[in-house]
Amino acid sequence: MSKKSVIAGLAVMLAVVGVFAGLTATGRAADRTSRQYEVTVEPQKSDTVRMIEAYERLSDQYLKLVQQNLIQMAAADRDILDKLNAIDKKLDDLSARLARLEPAAKPADPQPND
Repeated sequence: MSKKSVIAGLAVMLAVVGVFAGLTATGRAADRTSRQYEVTVEPQKSDTVRMIEAYERLSDQYLKLVQQNLIQMAAADRDILDKLNAIDKKLDDLSARLARLEPAAKPADPQPND
């Protein structure tokens, strides 16, 4: 075998591989163009919608805060009412004790000085 025939054989072989690669690439490109891709984009909220949602979150937090404060105030009011009832009971007891002591503490009729 001569060098020329080996080079010619390699050239033919490279040409065949090149043609095969070109056909394969063309086939793949045809497959890519025939594919249909579906792209979904979520809808974007407008500024007004975002503002309303922020207002709703803020008002919910405010209402929770107000409810917690009202619950604390109700508990404090109950404590104050219990203390006032205890004071009222003690005053009633003192009034009853004073009522029992008053008849014994009254002095007898004063005698006129002659």
